[in-house]
Amino acid sequence: MGKSKELSEDVRRRIVDLHKSGKSLGAISKELQIPKSSVQSIIRKYDLFGCVSTLPRSGRRPKLSHSDELKLVKMFKDNPGTTKVQIWQELETAGMQVSLSTVKRVLHCVERPKLSSKNQDDLLLKSATGAELAQQLQKVGVGASACAGRRKRAAKKPLLSEEKAQGRLEFCQKYIDWTTEDWCRVIFSDMSSFRLFSTCGKGLVRRKDEASQETCMMPAVTDPDAVHVWGCFSSKGVGSLTVLPKDTFMDEEWYQTVLQEQLLPTIHEQFDDGKYFFQHDGAPCHKAEVITKWFKDHEVEVLDLWPENSPDLNPMENLWSFLKKRVDKQKSSNCEQLQTLIRQEWFTLSRDLVQKFISSMPERIAEVVKKQGQPCEF
Repeated sequence: MGKSKELSEDVRRRIVDLHKSGKSLGAISKELQIPKSSVQSIIRKYDLFGCVSTLPRSGRRPKLSHSDELKLVKMFKDNPGTTKVQIWQELETAGMQVSLSTVKRVLHCVERPKLSSKNQDDLLLKSATGAELAQQLQKVGVGASACAGRRKRAAKKPLLSEEKAQGRLEFCQKYIDWTTEDWCRVIFSDMSSFRLFSTCGKGLVRRKDEASQETCMMPAVTDPDAVHVWGCFSSKGVGSLTVLPKDTFMDEEWYQTVLQEQLLPTIHEQFDDGKYFFQHDGAPCHKAEVITKWFKDHEVEVLDLWPENSPDLNPMENLWSFLKKRVDKQKSSNCEQLQTLIRQEWFTLSRDLVQKFISSMPERIAEVVKKQGQPCEF
């Protein structure tokens, strides 16, 4: 039997209107002379997507199944203090191969407001059009309009002068033709600080009626000191990690020690063929004459000095964020415990994970060039 002719949108709207007026499926079917199964299908589609128009059918098969999308949305809803990037990192940890752009697309319309007791188990979604409707989040209602009172946080972007933006642009123009394979020959490095009960600098701004909600509160500790660490990684995996002693900050003397005791072993382990570049930023201790001489004496090929205020270009920033999320879950009560956890978790970071971050380098470079040196979305 051939497929029946598709009902017009006017007829579908009529079905929805009759359903809203309280008529049963059987009554609608009898009145419009349409099979009950068709009526049920149209109403179900409207409940899911908030529209009666035909959804796109063609195109590449979705990366995420309906079940995967529901899991992703539930994770986003149940953890109001997390960002889309952190959710993506959680999926990577779970072995789900999906791009950050896919995660952002699925979660683009998801709201996480305080819900009333009547619909506290539901998600409120902003209205969506075109490709957004194709997300097909089963069993999740799609609202007809954007919800008010959405949680937001201040966007953190480097403060860029015209000169610094130009420096970023020139750097990216120089490396615009580098492929992922080229970046896989780079040893990335960076410093970071870990704090007890850290929010990784991305805490949500709560509304005034949410002060007592547990998800909007941060535990207080008597020893809020930070733990400062230096680490490096390449496409071969994570390299050495240095935890600086308490109340110690990186200077040229400490940096030379780190390079000697941590970087050299990583180079020998990961690039014994000598075909690599070492990346570091423009911190004052990195530009000291003694450090420049050390690189020359040890024949370390250094990539052009990283442009100032450019954490968005360094995949180490993504790795730090991922690591901090893991460490934060275990709730250290003092700096000694925190140091131990950092070391333990660092060496569990997979090679696949760091390769995922490095593979985004061509896209980062291209986006900064497109934006004339302004920050990119990484």
